[in-house]
Amino acid sequence: MKLGEIIVRRYGVSKEEIERALEIQKRTGAYLGQILLSEGVISEKQLLSALAEQLGLPFLEREDLEGRPWSIFELSDGLSSAFLEKQKALLLQFEDTGEVVLLTSDPLNFSLLSYLEEVLSFRLKVFLAEEGLISSIAKSYLTQLEGYKRLEEGVEEVDRLREIASEAPVIKYLNQLFILAVENRATDIHIEPYGGQFRVRFRVDGLLHEVDTLERSLYLAVVSRIKLLAGLDIAEKRLPQDGKIALRIASAFLDLRVSTIPVVDGESVVIRLLYKERLSFDISSLGLEEDHRELLLSLTSQPYGMILITGPTGSGKTTTLYSLLTLLNTKERKIITVEDPVEYQLEGINQIQVKTEIGYTFAQALRAILRHDPDVIMIGEIRDKETAEIAIHSALTGHLVLSTLHTNDAPSGLFRLVEMGLEDYLLNASIIGLVAQRIVRRICPYCAEPVEAKGIIKHYQLEPLIERFRYLFPEEEIQPMRGKGCKRCLNRGYLGRVAIFELFRYEDYLKEIFVKEKSLEVMRRVLRERYAFRTLREDGFIKVLKGITTPEEVLRVA
Repeated sequence: MKLGEIIVRRYGVSKEEIERALEIQKRTGAYLGQILLSEGVISEKQLLSALAEQLGLPFLEREDLEGRPWSIFELSDGLSSAFLEKQKALLLQFEDTGEVVLLTSDPLNFSLLSYLEEVLSFRLKVFLAEEGLISSIAKSYLTQLEGYKRLEEGVEEVDRLREIASEAPVIKYLNQLFILAVENRATDIHIEPYGGQFRVRFRVDGLLHEVDTLERSLYLAVVSRIKLLAGLDIAEKRLPQDGKIALRIASAFLDLRVSTIPVVDGESVVIRLLYKERLSFDISSLGLEEDHRELLLSLTSQPYGMILITGPTGSGKTTTLYSLLTLLNTKERKIITVEDPVEYQLEGINQIQVKTEIGYTFAQALRAILRHDPDVIMIGEIRDKETAEIAIHSALTGHLVLSTLHTNDAPSGLFRLVEMGLEDYLLNASIIGLVAQRIVRRICPYCAEPVEAKGIIKHYQLEPLIERFRYLFPEEEIQPMRGKGCKRCLNRGYLGRVAIFELFRYEDYLKEIFVKEKSLEVMRRVLRERYAFRTLREDGFIKVLKGITTPEEVLRVA
């Protein structure tokens, strides 16, 4: 039977479409089936199925291979599966019968069939299959082969890496690096390839400083040693990995959070140093001016409602949250937190670690928390609408809720939640206050020297700020300072950090403005005109005038 007749009978193709295809065939000499396929009249599967019927060949589909053991049959003369794939063909061997068959999407490629039968010295049974299935089988097989090869190489590589990571010079270098990091008060260690070199940097008081460069051999050994200590796969260099190291240096106990990512020249390693005993989560050490401190204490004394702390990563939000939780942590309250990760363990507080890899998300943890009768709930970060809705529900049902958002300033927190899809009335009913913060470096007290106040006040036009907040400036306190550099601060002029803030109580009038105007600019204007609200930059310059930080630091972050 002719192919056209089979296609008409099987797929209801009209005679007109067949005739049009035959006309094209006369002009071009192409195969009828290929013309019908290119014209979109039939699919590849339909064409091959019809060809199989015409030629008396079996048509193989993916499900035909399921449940029947098979493998790729490789030729001994070097003709590989990659070459056959280009010919839209593969040799399969069914393991239950040992039969070798040719799988092809081009049954008219007689020259390939003849060549293969000559090489093999036996006749091949031909199966038709879609090109996509043949390609999928070939790629899967080649990937598997590559995996076996990498596995063999990987065993040797792991042994080599373990050996160099355990050598005395490597252990000594890494120990010295950790000691130096602690002495420098570093919060992070960066070990990274850079333009053909390998450098080590410490983050101290929020800024990175280069401390060493490494030869490639030492870099590889150090990275392997770190991965070994953190329980990571030392041979895996293609995927990011995360791990932990518990460390004691002199009298300091540290938790190290290790993260590796593959980059062009190797692996970048970042180690976060969490000092178990150094941090004091005391609200008085945050850097709040007296009016801000009183307002924040007033907000946290409320029995229910939500307080949002906003700012980018590394702006000190977690420290502020932990300080508020420490303040609220009494025998009369049950406090539960949901965090990712739990950075510090707080005595007397139930802390939950989110585990997204098993589906234990912020939202799931919050639902469970509500059945545990908490008074205070802390949510590490509101990342999505679902988490926000549960947080708001918690605040509306008699819980004090503390959480964070990534926004540039405090008023923007409201508009960020609206962008997530939350209704105005829910925000107005649940939120009681918003805070924004950044961190600036503190002038070193050991080498601080006075700077003329008039010059700074005039240059940065601070007279209106001083007048608005005169109550924060006893006359003797207006004295800008700068650090000239000393051994204590490693000649940087800064030692330690302090936060700058903006915050406000979300009162009824502001709620009306929010619903009526729906404008961030209007909200900011009303806050300045009707309330003792100051921006992050203004709060920073108050600390400049008090000799706590410098104008350059304030302008760097705000």
